[in-house]
Amino acid sequence: MNNGPKGYKASSAPHSPLIILAVMDLKAVILAAGEGRRCRPMTQTRSKVMLPVGNRPFMEHVILALAANGVRDLYVVVGYQKERVMDHFEDGVAYGVNITYIEQNELLGTAHALRKAEPYVNGEFLVVSGDNLIDERAVGELISAPADNAILAALQEHTGDYGVLTVEQGRVKAIIEKPGRPCAGILNTGAYKFSPAIFEELKRTPISERGSYELTETVSQMIKEGVQIMAVITRGVWADAIFSWDLLNANSLALSLKDSKITGEVEDGARLKGHVEVGEGSLIRSGSYIVGPASIGEDCDIGPNAVILPSTSVGDSVRIGSNSEIRNSIIMSGSRIGSGCIISDSVVGSSSVLGDHLVVETGPAVVEVEEEFLRAEFGAILADDVTAGSRVLVHPGTVVGTGARMGSGTAIRGWVERESRVV
Repeated sequence: MNNGPKGYKASSAPHSPLIILAVMDLKAVILAAGEGRRCRPMTQTRSKVMLPVGNRPFMEHVILALAANGVRDLYVVVGYQKERVMDHFEDGVAYGVNITYIEQNELLGTAHALRKAEPYVNGEFLVVSGDNLIDERAVGELISAPADNAILAALQEHTGDYGVLTVEQGRVKAIIEKPGRPCAGILNTGAYKFSPAIFEELKRTPISERGSYELTETVSQMIKEGVQIMAVITRGVWADAIFSWDLLNANSLALSLKDSKITGEVEDGARLKGHVEVGEGSLIRSGSYIVGPASIGEDCDIGPNAVILPSTSVGDSVRIGSNSEIRNSIIMSGSRIGSGCIISDSVVGSSSVLGDHLVVETGPAVVEVEEEFLRAEFGAILADDVTAGSRVLVHPGTVVGTGARMGSGTAIRGWVERESRVV
């Protein structure tokens, strides 16, 4: 049963009451139907919108940011793993919003998904991606844009995997979709403000080479026809995770939205430093050392003498054994980490069991994703229900699929397929 959001810290730049009153009737469509294929294997068991950063799913951050700006009526387009999304958020009351779910039976792109919302929208509205991290300030800037049509943009050093905007005097002149090379520029975040006229434009969206109908194509078509679209360059928080290791950066940003809150038990001799959240029912045993920003969920058992270093999120019902060290990592709910483990720059999926003295090395690596070789720097990505014995060595850039089993004393590297056995 969902009990609503915990430990959320509002933006340091709150909006005036007049602005909030002005948007009380504004509606939002959240696009949450896709899988997020390039985030596999973490999306083998959940959609990307349900991947946790800062100890809550991506889409929960989106909903909280909308609610903080007075946007209450939300229309969520669901598809892949829809039951998991609907079970978690229910009707939205726990988050101060009203959620209506719209099903996209065929995953035919973002423009196709948005068309599903036409019967529910009769005025100006927002469109946001459920699988991005966005904060209250960024949403407020988009709402306040003095234009019928606006794109929330962000300045980024590396934009090769995103749409890049050409902007003149605050107006979008073109969208260069995924230039494919590292470059600095104005990135399209995938958040928009539209008038209802967008639905007529959506009906004329051409089909892409991938056989889908994309919202960026719709917007590009509008620009070519002379429709003015404003670029709103945000000063708020926005992040995406194209690949599973990108979750670590989003997690670090998400933790910056949290404040210190200790509702669990911290034994004498344990030390907490900086912004640290410890959930109800959790126990931090003597000798443990936690440096924030860090978040420990509910009903966890940490230590004794465990070390948790900055930018680490630990989900609910997690056990971390004595003398283990976790840094810049995500440990999802229900996992068990043995004693004497060292885990850095890694993601550990739900209900995984890692034996004593497991070590995850971190560093540069080349990772294969959908027949493409990518350079990255991280420790390991371990999907849900992974089991590892004692004294396992995990080399940098290792990706392990759901349900894989690794025997004691093994050394692993590269991509380990789902349900594999490594002995």
